[in-house]
Amino acid sequence: MNTPPADATFVPVEALQRWLRELFLAVPIPAEHATLIAELMIDTDLRGVTSHGVVQVQRYVRGWQEGRTNRTPQIEVLQQGPATAALNGDGGLGYIVAAHAMEMAIERAETVGVGIVTTTHHDHIGSAGKYVRMALRRGHIGVGLSGRNAAPSYDPSSTIMGSIQGSPPFCVGVPSGPKQPPFLLDMATHIPWDEATFARMPQIYLKAIGISHVANMLSGTLGGQMLPRFDRRNITHSSADQSGFFMALQVERFTDPAAFLGDMDHLMQQVGDLQPLPGFDLSDLPGGPEWRTEANYRETGIPIGADTLAVLTDMGTELGVAVPWRRTHL
Repeated sequence: MNTPPADATFVPVEALQRWLRELFLAVPIPAEHATLIAELMIDTDLRGVTSHGVVQVQRYVRGWQEGRTNRTPQIEVLQQGPATAALNGDGGLGYIVAAHAMEMAIERAETVGVGIVTTTHHDHIGSAGKYVRMALRRGHIGVGLSGRNAAPSYDPSSTIMGSIQGSPPFCVGVPSGPKQPPFLLDMATHIPWDEATFARMPQIYLKAIGISHVANMLSGTLGGQMLPRFDRRNITHSSADQSGFFMALQVERFTDPAAFLGDMDHLMQQVGDLQPLPGFDLSDLPGGPEWRTEANYRETGIPIGADTLAVLTDMGTELGVAVPWRRTHL
């Protein structure tokens, strides 16, 4: 679970977003991409998902600098229909093609009721939740997955745990009314191995393995990552070995929207009134804690741990972009 760092410096949201954009421009990457990536990274940190926010900045910058990620990708439409599309991310950072994919999915949902868009041949998309929230803001149900196709080979001495290939993200969001948070299940699918836990409840691992492969199949395999053109063994930009699956559903194509939102409000409120689980202060369905965190961070600023702040400060010095925080906090 993501927790705020104990040694955090709180940086104002708008100042941090402007700084990120300037840093990315200095790499350089195109201005529209720098703006989008900075916005989406902030959207992640605002939800308290510290593992996929600004802590990833150095990784992305080095990927561009070292040629592992395409600095100037041109999104290509591979196939499309009234409700579907398949996109090629051209070796770029996944943020760019994933955001475009969800926009296309939303447009199709608002035309025919459902939109599904796959992406392939791109680097990391970050957390899947930020793309699903694009659908939620328009009142739609959203789904976002990311993963890879089947590996070229598997180690026969490994257990089935070795088939997962990382920890594919899996996110489903369902809108609610204005007084309750949307339901947002945004999770990694990998569970670190613990022999004692497996002995007590093997089903936890079996379910996680199954969910991981669903993410990989619907993104990597359905997206066509195994095709010779996108085969991870052949690509020029070596980090562009990921794929995605993005879906939007328009609620009114299925039921009365007001009744739907009313039932979601009822669910979220009633669950909130239940007794918290041991070790928790509140009873929440997924999405509730992040909803409150975002409201808090918009007021107080985004907390950045000392180690991450030091890395960001060094990146700013390297690229000639002054940081919006005091160095004495390090």
